[in-house]
Amino acid sequence: MAHEISDRLVSRPKVEGLPLIGLAILILGSLLLAGYAQWQKAQQPETQVVGQLERRALMFSDGSDGSVWVTDAQSGQRLASIEGEAGFARGVLRSLAQARMRAGGSPAEPFWLSVNTQGGLTLADPVSGRQIELTSFGPSNLAVFASYLERREPVAKSSAHEAIGQEPTPR
Repeated sequence: MAHEISDRLVSRPKVEGLPLIGLAILILGSLLLAGYAQWQKAQQPETQVVGQLERRALMFSDGSDGSVWVTDAQSGQRLASIEGEAGFARGVLRSLAQARMRAGGSPAEPFWLSVNTQGGLTLADPVSGRQIELTSFGPSNLAVFASYLERREPVAKSSAHEAIGQEPTPR
């Protein structure tokens, strides 16, 4: 009696025939599918590097009245004042400032606003490495930042200038 109980505890069910073949096909199929996916990924062309048409170094500083001053970092010229809520602009700037602080950066470094060859407008922080593609937030939000590029020398007309309804003007 004791021998029967120990045999049942030690014995394992046998996997033979059709279930074993099905399991082998499933494992082999998974390996082939994973290999094919990696091969397809290797066959894709490299991501095209997007060039810049124009860019401007900007500084953002808090005003005494609660506004945010937008200043050209190279000339020191004040470009605009962001007043009140201005939700989108303040949200973007707050996000970049927090990322910069986490990276141990200083507010003394400028941010870069640039238009690329595909018409995209990007605000980048070289300190934290963070970039925000502003074009994806729609034309009204794009226009807020596109206006800071006015009076810069463009290579070609871009969607950033189209968003604000103006032709780019030379310096």
